[in-house]
Amino acid sequence: MSARDDEQAAVARNTAALLAAVNASDVAGILAVWSASGVLMPPHHPAVHGRAEIERYFNRLFEQRRFKFSFTSSLIEVFGEIAFERLEYEASVRPVDGGQEFRDVGKGLHVYRREGDGSWKLVADIWNSDKPTNAGP
Repeated sequence: MSARDDEQAAVARNTAALLAAVNASDVAGILAVWSASGVLMPPHHPAVHGRAEIERYFNRLFEQRRFKFSFTSSLIEVFGEIAFERLEYEASVRPVDGGQEFRDVGKGLHVYRREGDGSWKLVADIWNSDKPTNAGP
C-alpha cells in the first residue's frame, strides 16, 4: 500500500466514523471527526461555523429526527495536507415522535485537513438533494 493509499484510507475511516455517528444520533462521535474551525453547510439552512455550533445543530436535529444514511459512492483525492471526498448518498429520515418517513438521494463534498498530530479532520461538509423542491414548472 502506498503512502497515498494510506492517506485515502485514513480519510475513508473518518467518513465511516461520521456516517456511523449520524446513524446512531451520536453527537460526540460526530464532533470527533470535526476540526475546531469546521463549517457545516446543510441544505436549506445557514452555514454552521465551529465545533460548538455544530454540536448545537446536531443536538437540535436529533431531538426531532432519526437518520439512516448510506454512501453509494465515494471518491477521495488527497493533495498534501488537504483531502476532498465527493460522494453520493441515500438517506431516510423519520420524526422522533412518529410520522411519515422521508427518503432522499443526493450528493455532497467533504473537505478534510491533516492536523498537526497527523490526523485528518473534517473542515467543510456540504450536501444537497437530487430531488426537486417542488413539482411545479
